[in-house]
Amino acid sequence: MKNVYFVQVGVAFGNSIYVPYAVGTIIASCLTRPEITSEYNFPEIIFKREKLSVVLEKIVDPFMVCFSCNIWNIEFNKALAKKVKEKYPDCLISFGGHSVGNSTEFLEKVEEVDILNFGEGEPVVPELLKALASGEELETVSSIAFRRDGKIVKTPLQPICDLSTFPSPYLMGVFDNMIKENPDIDFSAILETNRGCPYHCAFCDWTHGGNRMRFFPLEKVKAEIKWMAEHRVEFCYGVDSNFGMFDRDLEIVDILVESKRKYGFPKIFRTNYEKNSTDRVFRICNTLNEVGMDRGATISYQSLSPEALKNIGRKNLTLEHFSELIRRYNEAGISTYSELILGFPGETYESFCKGICTLLEQGQHSSLYVYLCEILPNAAMADPDYIREHKIKTMKVYFKNAHSTANSDDEIHEYSNLVRSTDTMNEDDWVASNLFSTCVQCFHSLGILRTFALYLYYEGITDYFTFYKGLSDYLLASDGRLGELWREFKRRYDNSLKGNWHYYDPKFGNITWTYEEGEYLEAVYSWDETMKELRPYIEKFGIPEDIFNALYSYQSNIIKKPFDAAREIELEYNVPLYLENIYEREKEPLKKEKTLLKITPKNVYTDWEDYARETVWYGRRKEANIYHKNEYVIEVKE
Repeated sequence: MKNVYFVQVGVAFGNSIYVPYAVGTIIASCLTRPEITSEYNFPEIIFKREKLSVVLEKIVDPFMVCFSCNIWNIEFNKALAKKVKEKYPDCLISFGGHSVGNSTEFLEKVEEVDILNFGEGEPVVPELLKALASGEELETVSSIAFRRDGKIVKTPLQPICDLSTFPSPYLMGVFDNMIKENPDIDFSAILETNRGCPYHCAFCDWTHGGNRMRFFPLEKVKAEIKWMAEHRVEFCYGVDSNFGMFDRDLEIVDILVESKRKYGFPKIFRTNYEKNSTDRVFRICNTLNEVGMDRGATISYQSLSPEALKNIGRKNLTLEHFSELIRRYNEAGISTYSELILGFPGETYESFCKGICTLLEQGQHSSLYVYLCEILPNAAMADPDYIREHKIKTMKVYFKNAHSTANSDDEIHEYSNLVRSTDTMNEDDWVASNLFSTCVQCFHSLGILRTFALYLYYEGITDYFTFYKGLSDYLLASDGRLGELWREFKRRYDNSLKGNWHYYDPKFGNITWTYEEGEYLEAVYSWDETMKELRPYIEKFGIPEDIFNALYSYQSNIIKKPFDAAREIELEYNVPLYLENIYEREKEPLKKEKTLLKITPKNVYTDWEDYARETVWYGRRKEANIYHKNEYVIEVKE
């Protein structure tokens, strides 16, 4: 019996990590083949990122080691493959996964790699193992590449398979022993109900199985959800490219909700929603929201620049549809979030900042995420002709997921290939765009000064761009703690090749934060000093003193903080109702009438680590850091 090891090293988020689903599906396929199980053993999957020496001790007398490759583990895989080859020169090394795609680059550049697997591994790897066991020529195996006589041989790609033939790693027990032997780890699970994507976005590397949509049987999906419940999996991530595109997705959500009601698990379901955000998506989000299973509804744009959208092959919702969706979700009490990507060719500083402000103008106040454009190995954007056409310059920086463990083992660094400039956005404009988006995300989306920004905009005093650009400039010159952090973030953007992309402070837990989250947490930690530092900037807009005081009092109390107690705040103006009307797209004038705001916290956080984790990491998409209608009562006095 020959030992075949599978390696899928994931990113640790605190004490949580995903089950190694990709290699699990391959092992499950192997276990259904008697001609495979009679020849090979499949020891425990290597899934934790540990010292190479520690991992190497777990690999004993290997016949082959198969690596699942993605941007968060490719350097680790190469380093471990080298160590394995040094210790076991006759061991075969196989690479597959998203970072391999259909390219033979790893065979050309990494001498330790013997075989590449292309596309879906479930049909390919068992055939490869069968050929190796029987002594068949490797040319008989589809979708692989290997070296022979100093040349690379690449076989024809495997035809698209019927997913109903793929067994479930959950139901085959692939992960059962792993979970049993690691009681200190909170395992998150992957739910895959279909494969394929009908869209062709240039920045995406969704090549797994092509663009044709294929479906796993509903019976299998239902059984996997039951397995998650039985194994007390709290977080389930749906990896479909466009969940909510099909009617059967409504049935899947009903199964998830029934599972939570019956077993209590999974507690949270997060997924990638259908790009056009249909009525079906709304119904799904509403169903999940009723049982507290959602993390908010996605209404994404990626970019609002027509030129950038043309260059990436993307088409957006109309702004009218977007605004109506925001109103509808707000009315139903469902939080929404929107996502933009900075660095697309065709985007300028002006168009990017204007795009952010347009989303605010259309009612997206609850949550905004801005990501940096990354050149993924097998995306259309990675094509050398595409890069030359748009004069794209990239930077290779350390890869580090937000909310990943801060003091994790950095023996091997992973890297991201980020867009630093294009023919329409130079490096200075890229830095300025980052600062503006960070400012909006921190002070508007996370809410620190949102009350003032909304008042100033809806009263016609200033626009969002002027307010937040001015705030960023003000912070760069401020002597306070926020200003100190802001200058540090600008230095990091200016020196971005060093790749110090995340903020860390141990008082908020042993995890990393995005810049806007780090600024927010420090602001709340020293709230009185924060408002003292920001007050001179707000006062320059000339808001009448009595209105200013009402806005200031409301703003200070509506942000959740650790150790909060129930309280009553008396305001001279009906600020809460004024803002609620704005959120529901039914603006009414601010009225001078005594208003009592009674706040009763549902959860009182007794330390900063719990507060940061629950309200910012877990709760940002749902505005968990801000008091909502279910935690306060408004009384207007006669």
